Amino acid sequence: MTTATMPTVSEAEAAARAAEQAAADMRAAVENGDTEVTPAVLAEAEQRSVFARLRIKAAAKHAAEQAEADRHARALGIKAEIRQLAETDDPAVIAAAMRAAADALAHLWAVTEQRQARITEGRERAQAVLAEAERAGITAAEARARYGFLVRDDSAPGGRAVVSLSPDHVAVHEIRPAHAIAAVVGLATPDGMDQKEIASVSHAFGGHAAKVCDVSPAIRAAFAPKPTVGA
Repeated sequence: MTTATMPTVSEAEAAARAAEQAAADMRAAVENGDTEVTPAVLAEAEQRSVFARLRIKAAAKHAAEQAEADRHARALGIKAEIRQLAETDDPAVIAAAMRAAADALAHLWAVTEQRQARITEGRERAQAVLAEAERAGITAAEARARYGFLVRDDSAPGGRAVVSLSPDHVAVHEIRPAHAIAAVVGLATPDGMDQKEIASVSHAFGGHAAKVCDVSPAIRAAFAPKPTVGA
């Protein structure tokens, strides 16, 4: 039988069961006195049964060979893709993007910190005025009516706000630098699983930064200290 006509394992098993049943039927017929079943006919049926069982092994071997051939072909394709990636990979693109992101986050931290300092200073001054009013016997409601503001804790980022009671009811909320950075990461990674992965490594940002820089000279160079002018 050629490879082109090789049955599947399930087909070979079905054929073996049929051959075994045929041989069993002939043996039963001889035992029951059937004179038409000759020794040659019975022997041929028995041989077909044995042959059919061998065909199961042949089909299984052929299936395994075909599976390995397919697996090997896919492995070669993957190997070629990896080689192409290694030959065309440009870490400089990632390095530039990481450098830009790091600079942007550093700027975000700086401006948020500056804003936070102004809000903190304003809140402390407001609290001082309200504390003086309280010591002077002025109730919170009276102070709010007189001075037009109050200081309260709420659910805003950072948890506190200086609230003006002017006709516009303008509220100035704290946004702490760490909350601003976390917000940017959340906005940049809307997928929940990405955020979970980032959260799982957030306990050791410095260590992960070192690891990423170690795997790519381009990234390491992008974050290398700049030489001092005149040094």
